[in-house]
Amino acid sequence: MRFGVLGPLTVHDDDGSPVVVGAPKVRALLAVLLLEPNRPVSTDGVMTALWGERPPATATASLHNHLARLRKALGPHADRLRSRREGVELRVGAGELDLDDFDGLTRLARRATAEEDWERVCREAGAALALWRGLPLADVPGTAGHPATARLLEQRLDLLDSRSEALLRLGRLDGLPAELRALVAEHPFRESFSRRLMLVLSRTGRQAEALAVFRSLRRTLVEELGVEPGPAVQDAHREVLRSAEGRRPGPPRPVRPGPPPEPPLASAPLPPPVAQLPSAPAVFVGREAQTARVRTALGADRTQAALVVISGMAGVGKTGLALHLAASLREDFPDGQLYLNLHGGTPGVAPLQPAEAVAQLLLGLGTDARRIPEDPAAATALLRSRLAATRTLLVLDDAAGVSQVLPLLPAGAGCVVLLTSRTTLATLDAAVDVPLDPLSDADGALLLARASGRAWADSDGAAVARIVALCGRLPLALRVSAARLRSRRTLTVGNLAERLARPEERLDHLELEDLSVRRSLRAAHDGLRRPGDLPDEEAAAALALVGALDLPEYPAPLVAWTMDLPERNAERALERLAEVALLQETARGPYVPHDLVRAYARELADQPHRKARTADTVARALRWYVEGATLCSALLRPTFWPATGPAATRPPFTDAAAALAWADAESENLLFLASGGAERHGLDAATNLELVNGLFPYLQDRGRIHDLKRLTRHAVTVARASGDAAAEGRALFQLASAHYSAGHLRPGVDLFRQAVDLSLRLGDDTARMLHLGNLAVLLKILGRPDEARSTLSECLSLRPDDPSPNHEAILLGHQGHIAELADPREALGYHRRSAQVAHEAGIPVLRQMALCNLGHLHLRLGEPIEALDRFQDALEAMPAGSGHWNAEREVRLGRVKALLSLGLPEQAEQECAQLLEEITARGDTYARGLLAFERGHVRMALADEAGARTLWREALAALEGTDAEVLGELRTLVRDPADRPAAHRSAPRGR
Repeated sequence: MRFGVLGPLTVHDDDGSPVVVGAPKVRALLAVLLLEPNRPVSTDGVMTALWGERPPATATASLHNHLARLRKALGPHADRLRSRREGVELRVGAGELDLDDFDGLTRLARRATAEEDWERVCREAGAALALWRGLPLADVPGTAGHPATARLLEQRLDLLDSRSEALLRLGRLDGLPAELRALVAEHPFRESFSRRLMLVLSRTGRQAEALAVFRSLRRTLVEELGVEPGPAVQDAHREVLRSAEGRRPGPPRPVRPGPPPEPPLASAPLPPPVAQLPSAPAVFVGREAQTARVRTALGADRTQAALVVISGMAGVGKTGLALHLAASLREDFPDGQLYLNLHGGTPGVAPLQPAEAVAQLLLGLGTDARRIPEDPAAATALLRSRLAATRTLLVLDDAAGVSQVLPLLPAGAGCVVLLTSRTTLATLDAAVDVPLDPLSDADGALLLARASGRAWADSDGAAVARIVALCGRLPLALRVSAARLRSRRTLTVGNLAERLARPEERLDHLELEDLSVRRSLRAAHDGLRRPGDLPDEEAAAALALVGALDLPEYPAPLVAWTMDLPERNAERALERLAEVALLQETARGPYVPHDLVRAYARELADQPHRKARTADTVARALRWYVEGATLCSALLRPTFWPATGPAATRPPFTDAAAALAWADAESENLLFLASGGAERHGLDAATNLELVNGLFPYLQDRGRIHDLKRLTRHAVTVARASGDAAAEGRALFQLASAHYSAGHLRPGVDLFRQAVDLSLRLGDDTARMLHLGNLAVLLKILGRPDEARSTLSECLSLRPDDPSPNHEAILLGHQGHIAELADPREALGYHRRSAQVAHEAGIPVLRQMALCNLGHLHLRLGEPIEALDRFQDALEAMPAGSGHWNAEREVRLGRVKALLSLGLPEQAEQECAQLLEEITARGDTYARGLLAFERGHVRMALADEAGARTLWREALAALEGTDAEVLGELRTLVRDPADRPAAHRSAPRGR
C-alpha cells in the first residue's frame, strides 16, 4: 500500500488505485496513526485527535467502531492495525509512507548541508520537497495542532532554506527570485529568505530591488518586533551596496600618449532577440475554429497592438492553446517573444503584482535593473517605449484581473499579446476574445489516444467514450487520464472508466504528479475566499451550495432563499462564479457547473465542518420546490388542489400565468427532484409523491407528455413501494391521463381499471366514480359502445346527491361523450351544461374542455360557423399566459377542420403553421401526426396532391402504434390513388 500525509490524506492499494476512507472520524483516526507509524499511539492521544480535550461518554465504544471501519477500509491489509496495551499501532513498511521518505531525505539533505556538498543538497532537498502536496493532512480537521504537523512544516522551511542556499552557491539563479519572493511574503520574519533574495537580486543586476527587499524587511522587524536585522542580513546588505557602487561609472581616466590604435575589430555580434516561450504542448488537438479566428484577426491591418484574450475554466486548455498559437507565430516576431506567468490561479502562489510583472518584462528585454524606475507609472511607460517600434510577441499567462494586466500592454502596432485568464476580462477591448469550452467528444478521444500512446481496439470504443465523458471533455483531466494509461500499461481503458465512474473518487483519479484537476479548481475557489470581500465570500459559499444541492441548474431566487440573501446578492454571487469560470450561465438564465466543478463542489459540501449547514440547505431547497409546486397546482386547478395556506418558503407568484412562468423557469430542477434525483439527500416517498402531484397540472397544461409519462410512472413505483394505496390511485389516474395525451388509449384503459379496483378496495367512491367516467370516455373512443354505456352507468350510480361543481362539470362532460353515440343533439345539451357549471364555479380548464367538445359536435352536425364560435370561446376561456394543452390542441385542430369546411383553405393553412410551432416546441409526436393528417386535407384543397400525400405519410409514421381514430382513413389515403376507394380519390367533402 501507499499512504500520503504531506497534503490531503491519500491511501492507494498495491496497484495504485485509491482506497476510499470516507467517514471523517475514520480518516482522523488513520491520520493520527500515520503521523506516528509503527509505534503505539495512546488511547488518550487518539481520543484527543478525534474529539478534542473533552471526548463524549461514548468515546470508547465509538473508537472501537471506528477501528472496525478502518480495518474494513484496509481490506486485505487490516492486520496492519493492531490494538496493544499501550494504545493503537499502524504498521507501515519501508517506502509505503511519504512521511518516512520525507524524513529520510531531510536527514540526507542536512548531512550534505553540513558538508557543504551543494550538489547533493539540491538533489536530496529537491526530492524531499517534491513529496510535498500541501499542508499536511489539510483535509483532516484536528490535525493542524499535532506536534508532528508542526515538525513537518518546520522541516519543509529548513529544506527550502538549504536548497535556496545551495542554488545560490552554485549560481543557479533562474526562477529563484520568484520562489524566494513567495517565501518572503509567506514568512516575513524569517530573515534567511530575505537575505537570500537580496543576494540573488544583486547578483542578477537588480540592486534596486535588492535594496528594496532590505528596506521592507527592516521596516517589518522594527515596527513589529522592535529589532534590527541580524548580522547575516547586514552582511548581505553591505554586499549589495558594494555591488551597486561597483557598477557606478567612475571619473574619466586621463589620456596618455601611446602607439597608434589597432585597426578596429569587427563589431561584436548583437545579442540574440529574447526567446522566452516555453515548449508548446507535444500533443495538441482541436481548436481549429479558434485558431482560425485568431489568425484572421491578427492578419488585419491595425494601428495599435493586438490583444487576444483566451478565457475559460481551470483545465480547459488556455495555456496550451496560447503556446500552440505562439509557436506557430514565432517567425512573425523577429524582435523577440516574451513569456510571463502572472500566477492568477497558481495554488499557493500569490498573483504577481503589476509593478513586479513590468520589471520582469523589462529585464527580459535586457534592461539594466538599475534603470528600471521605482515609480510604477514610469516603469510602465519605459516598457511601452521599449516595445513601441518592435515586432514582439508577448504571452501573458494566467492573469488574475484587468488591473494586473493593463500596465503590461504595449501600444505599438507591431506587437501582439496572447493573454490567458479564467475570467473574460471583457473591459480590455481585445482584438479577439476566445472563450474556450471543453473539447468535442471526437477531439477528446483523439487527445486521450495521442497523449497515452495507446491504439484502441474496436471493443474499446465505448470505454474510451465513457472516459471522455467522465473527464467532462476537459483537456487537463484527459491528459491526467492519458498519463495514467501511459505509465501503467496493464491498466485498461475499461478499468480506468470504472474507477472514474465512482463520483466520490473521480477527482482522486484525476490527480497525478504535477497535474491535478482538484488543485486547479481549489485555486479558483481559494481566490474567492479573501477576508473582507463580501461579494467574493458569498460566491465562495455559493459554490459549496452547488455541491450541497447537486441540482441540474442554479437560479438566483433559489440561491437567495437557501443562503438567506437578497436576490441581488445571490445573482451577484452566481455572476462572480461565472466570471472565474466555475459556473456557466445558460441562455434561459440559470447557472450550471461543469461536471468536474460539480464533483469539487460536492467535496466542499461534504467537509465535516459543513455537514450541518449542508443538511439545512438541502431541507430549505426541498421545501422551496415542494411548496412552490403545490402552490402552482393550486393556482392551475383551484378546485382540485386547493392551497392549504400561506408558507414563507413559497416562491412569490399569485396567479396561474405567474405559476406557469415559475415552473417553466424551474422545470429542470423540479423534474430532477420529482424523478428521484434527490435520493442522496434522503427525499422520502411522501415528499416525492407530493412533488409529483404538484407538478401534474403544470406538465399537463404545458403538454410535456414525455415528462408526464416518465414522472407518473415513477410515482406509481414509489407509491407501491411505500404502501400508499391512495397515492397509488392518484398516480394511476395521472399515468392513464398521460397515456391518453400521447394517443395510447388501450394502456390508459388498463390503468383506469387498476385505479377503479384500488378505489373499490379503499372504499373511495368519489375516486371510483371519476375513474369510471374517464374509462367510459376511452372505451367510447376505442369503438366499444356497450362497455362505454355500462361503465358510465356504474359511474353515475356513485354520483352523490350534491356533487361539487367540478365533479358535476366532469360528469356532465362524460354524459355528453356517451350521448354522442346515440343523439349528438342531446350531447350538445350535456356539454353546454358542463360549460355553464364550470363557468359559474370559476373552473376555466373544465369550461375550455366543454367548449372544445361543443365545437367538435357542431362540426359533426355540419355546423362549421357555430363550431368556430365555440372554438374561439374555448381559446378565450383560459387566463392569458395559461392553457390546457390537450384541450388547446383539439381546439386548434378543430379550427382547421371548420375553416376547411367553410371553404377557407388559405386560412386553414395559416392555422396549421401556427399550431405546428406550438407542437414542435412541446415535442408532441401524437399532435404532430394529427396535424399532418388535417393539413394533408388542406393541401389537397389547395390543389397540392403531392404535398398532401407527403403529409399523410408523415402522419401515418407519427401515429402508428397509437389509438388515433383517423388511422384507418390514413392507411387508405397513403395508398396509390389508383388503389384507393372512390370516396378517397379527391378532397374530403365538408370535413
